[in-house]
Amino acid sequence: MNTPPPLEPPTGPPTSVAVPAPPPWSQPSPSSDPTNPPMPPFQQAPPPGAPAPTGRPARYRPQRPWWGFGDVLLGVPFFLALSIVGFVVGLALTGVDGLLDMADSGDMSALPLGILAFSLLFQQLGQGLWPIIVSRWKGLGPAADWRIAAKPRDLGIGVGIAALGLVGAGVAGIVTTRLVGLTDEAAADNTQFLREASGTPWLAAILFAAVIGAPITEELFFRGLTLRAVEKRLGSTWAVVLSAVIFTLPHFTSPDLRGTAVLFSSIFVVGLILGAITVKTERIAAAIVAHMIFNGVGAAAALGWFDQFGV
Repeated sequence: MNTPPPLEPPTGPPTSVAVPAPPPWSQPSPSSDPTNPPMPPFQQAPPPGAPAPTGRPARYRPQRPWWGFGDVLLGVPFFLALSIVGFVVGLALTGVDGLLDMADSGDMSALPLGILAFSLLFQQLGQGLWPIIVSRWKGLGPAADWRIAAKPRDLGIGVGIAALGLVGAGVAGIVTTRLVGLTDEAAADNTQFLREASGTPWLAAILFAAVIGAPITEELFFRGLTLRAVEKRLGSTWAVVLSAVIFTLPHFTSPDLRGTAVLFSSIFVVGLILGAITVKTERIAAAIVAHMIFNGVGAAAALGWFDQFGV
């Protein structure tokens, strides 16, 4: 029986072996949509004998905010509930005499200042806390989602935007006043509660709520949470416009429709400006600074602090 000859090792230069390309589903697909970044590539298993990884596994963080209109709507009952809590706290601390006087007078808008102060502060607590909860739950966290930490340039931008907002609100108010034929300027005023608090122990709390609390919490809710939810669906332009509309509506304070129209026109213009600078800078710190200055000037004017300068 003949046996085959033994195999001899190959001679000559080694030949390269073509490695097949990985299948397309294992590679991240490119995307030109910045709101829909590609999925990260799959990670290969460590080679045999490699040391085991130490420490806690990294927490998954989304690449864009995943909250939407539903999360914005859920915030409304959240901070309204806290406003009711503030009402109860104010009532417990100040007593029911003020409420009885309000009922006797028949003026349901004359809420006692102590109850008003606590209601405002608790409502603002909820309005600022809800966006933070949503951001930590469905986003990257407030620092990354909104770049809330102020930088020196935010102060300069904020001053300029505040000046632009004061001019824009004034022009919008004058134009709308002539269009609707408003003669009583008090009907378009939403600072009467500051004048009522002047000379009382509650002025400091209400002033804090108007100049510090409102700018921070309203920017978090309207230019942080709401604007980003709209922007994700409809783009930046509609986000600025619709967030300004939503920002304007809660400022309803007068049953006079003409006065409300004048007030709404001014606030809407301010909302547009604050939304535009938020989109432009991709941060809300400058908008917060501008909002503080805008409210501060309005509060000072309402309290007559500019009267000595003839303003």
